[in-house]
Amino acid sequence: MRLRVESEAVSARTRSSLLGLAIALALADSSVVTLALPDILRRFDVSITTVSWVLVAYNLVLAAAAVPAAHVSRHRPVAVCGVGLCVFSVASLVCGLAPSFEVLLGGRCVQALGGAMVVASALDLLSGLCDSEERAAHVWARAGILGAALGPAAGGVLTQALGWESIFFVQAPLALAPLVALRGLRAREVQRVRGERPHLFANVALLFGSAALSAALFLLVILLVNGWNMTPAAAGAVATVMPLAAIASSRVAGRIGSTAVRAAAGLILVAGGLAALGFLPHAGWQWTVPPQLLVGPGLGLTIGALTQQALHGRSSQAVHGGWTIASRHAGVVVGLLLLTPVFTAQLNHNKADAKRAGTAILLDSRVPPLDKLHVAQDVLRTIDHSNGRLPDVSSAFTGRLTGPNGPEYRRIAAGLQDQLERAITDAFSWPFLLASGFALAGLVVVGVGRRQVTL
Repeated sequence: MRLRVESEAVSARTRSSLLGLAIALALADSSVVTLALPDILRRFDVSITTVSWVLVAYNLVLAAAAVPAAHVSRHRPVAVCGVGLCVFSVASLVCGLAPSFEVLLGGRCVQALGGAMVVASALDLLSGLCDSEERAAHVWARAGILGAALGPAAGGVLTQALGWESIFFVQAPLALAPLVALRGLRAREVQRVRGERPHLFANVALLFGSAALSAALFLLVILLVNGWNMTPAAAGAVATVMPLAAIASSRVAGRIGSTAVRAAAGLILVAGGLAALGFLPHAGWQWTVPPQLLVGPGLGLTIGALTQQALHGRSSQAVHGGWTIASRHAGVVVGLLLLTPVFTAQLNHNKADAKRAGTAILLDSRVPPLDKLHVAQDVLRTIDHSNGRLPDVSSAFTGRLTGPNGPEYRRIAAGLQDQLERAITDAFSWPFLLASGFALAGLVVVGVGRRQVTL
């Protein structure tokens, strides 16, 4: 399907930029609420496992709807894109106004349906606006990478400044802006070429790579906000290291050998960065920066190379683009569904160990026995009322830090806080290492399928 511009009121470059915005919005939503999850968790009083479905639901529907939407868009890409933008916009308002967690999940599912229509049809539209299908695929993939990478940081700033609902209220009008790009576009039929089968190895590698990257976004944010008590805006600032590194690497990615070499290099970087996050020596955001400088370029190299490999020489590009979207977001779903319970179980186990270690610190302390009992009760009460965040045990020592036993109480408080920080940080180790394993699995797939690469 090629497109003819019948009106010059909007230039082809402007149209391409607006379509890029639409793609970025739709794919940013797969991760934009990541930094808002702790606030959503408290707002609706649900568990970490339950709140993760705000991400899972969107990615699941997007993965399921991408290929059907791509088939439909081959016949009416302008109409499919326009309807998708309107659906996405209305569903965003529903999410922002949601009175219950169930309504929020329903809105996310409808958002994803609109997003699938937009992303699938946009590739057909870009093919008519750009000089070549290869150029269209590059613009399409780059917009998706930017959206997915910048989503968490943008969501964190909005959550901190205006509340998590503002994420959806801002998206609603932005989703309508690309409608301008559709004015004056008319589709004309071209000869249909029988479509090849999807590129199996590239799409399976995309699935494993996306499963790994879901940890880099979801687990890192939960660690920063809930684990280390950072504000969403501050956590967003820390998490921007990854997308900035991804953007920088994507600018030079084309100079690195074949798509198979770029994909392999990217997956190695992702695996190494996630493994480093699994072995953080201490609590503190600064320790996450070097691993992010590995994961970010890995993201830029992997997604771009595997998408290019999956689309190269295949028609219709929109349909095969739909397969790449389905693979990527199916990978996010797999990653979230497997990693979240592992993390939750490990967190509960580590908290129990921290309580036992804290008890030992209290029993070995040089304070009156009756005071030990009262302090233990106050500390446990502080932990129970922490609402899923790292508790500040100093509040349990109010009025006790002065006087002859003050130094001993300060030593106890510091020891207990250190045990809790260590327990929470270590709870993320196995999930990050499991995610690193996903990246290595993707690397194996790339290696097995290297002879299938035609570039």
